Amino acid sequence: MKITRPITALTLAALVAACASPAPAPDQAPVESTLASAERPIPELRELQWIEGQPTIEDLGSTETIRATRVGALKVIHMNTPANQVVVARLLTAGGQADLSASIAGIERLSLSVAAGGGTASTPKDAFNAQLDAIGASIGSFAAADYSGISMRSVVEHFEPTWELFTQAVLEPAFPDEEVELRRARQIAEIESVRDSPDALVGEMVSDLYFAGHPYANRQVGTVESVSALTTAELQAWQRSLLQPDRMLLVVVGNIDHDQLIKRVAASFGRLAPTGAEAPAVPAVVHSERALRIEAQEIPTNYIMGYFGAPALDHADYPAMLLATRYLRDRLFEEVRTKRNLTYAVSAGMATRKANFGYLYVTATDPAATLPVMFDEVARLQNERLDPLALEKIRNVFLTGHYMNLQTNASQAGMLADHELLGGGWQEVDTFLDAINAVTPADIQRVAQTYINTYQFAAVGEPSELPAEIFGVSPQATDEVDADQVLGEESDAPAAP
Repeated sequence: MKITRPITALTLAALVAACASPAPAPDQAPVESTLASAERPIPELRELQWIEGQPTIEDLGSTETIRATRVGALKVIHMNTPANQVVVARLLTAGGQADLSASIAGIERLSLSVAAGGGTASTPKDAFNAQLDAIGASIGSFAAADYSGISMRSVVEHFEPTWELFTQAVLEPAFPDEEVELRRARQIAEIESVRDSPDALVGEMVSDLYFAGHPYANRQVGTVESVSALTTAELQAWQRSLLQPDRMLLVVVGNIDHDQLIKRVAASFGRLAPTGAEAPAVPAVVHSERALRIEAQEIPTNYIMGYFGAPALDHADYPAMLLATRYLRDRLFEEVRTKRNLTYAVSAGMATRKANFGYLYVTATDPAATLPVMFDEVARLQNERLDPLALEKIRNVFLTGHYMNLQTNASQAGMLADHELLGGGWQEVDTFLDAINAVTPADIQRVAQTYINTYQFAAVGEPSELPAEIFGVSPQATDEVDADQVLGEESDAPAAP
């Protein structure tokens, strides 16, 4: 697909003059507070700063369906989808968990949740929701490891009123105390629910073990203690701190006119003054030996998950590693479940983060019989060249799933955001599939040898059935924890209604 390079930098006076929606005014909140401290690194609440005059517009390139434009300091990626009448917009700020510390973990998710659902200075919550309900639109929030933000979804016919509420939620959220307490109770309930789910608990445990000392150790959902301690003023200050256009990205997928979209952006987010801020760096994760962490529970089966290093989306090995883990997943299912009936649930896969990881997962009543079969399949992948027909089969299955996953505008917006913020840029949305098609059996063997090692395992179950030697871990690299160490102390906060 041909890429059109940047061509001009234009002023926007004529376009903005025709814009029907004026820029939302900054709210009347206090200019600053004394929130920031070494223990609670929360930026001071500041007024929104706007540029003088109209923002410049710069064409950053295009394909047949995608156009990238810089409006002021904000980058906008627009994918036109004439096949349907849904419009999805996601306004993201890069950083995510790398911005958090243990004492304030959970602040970003909670602040965005309240901003998106608590009404605005111009439109109280009930009226806000009534307007959305009347047109079948929605506004929500998301908080991932590397970015977070607020999103909207509507049909093309109702894009304008939804966009107006969307900009209000971002620029002038109300933060009513009752909404803060409602959302806080829900978030704490979600944290505590992990205690009742060995599956979820083993995932939290292996993440804590693998990312110990790393920025990803501070989860977006937070802990009971950290979420309980957040004040409304802190949440408001944090949400405001995310509005730095240098770190932001707007992705819009929908059948709307590009020039009209840019007009609206120029009258709202495009006027935010640049701050020069950059997203924090995310260091690589390095482990020199295998490790194991166990939580003892009297349950019928043992839940086991292990992480290992993996290339990030912007790495040349990513496509090969993606197919390698898909092939390994199928082999584990065949050997562990189908042939030997050792489990009902076994898998392998890979995440999508700046500091990326792959994983092995199994539930097993007899780990001593199950884990050797899994390790044998890993060794086979590392030591034997994959049959070309087997690779072609797994490639075709992947491509079918890839296209099926992109059937919604929301998933296409997510894909564009991932390639722009975690990969080599939005232009690689198309070339990524070329890279998948170019993977060879030798590539599969090489990445398996390079990355699938030095496992960090967590297990929930009977310790006598989980000796360190079956994981290939030394006893000195094994420890036991309880759920309170993973989730924080239990809260006396009321349950969410």
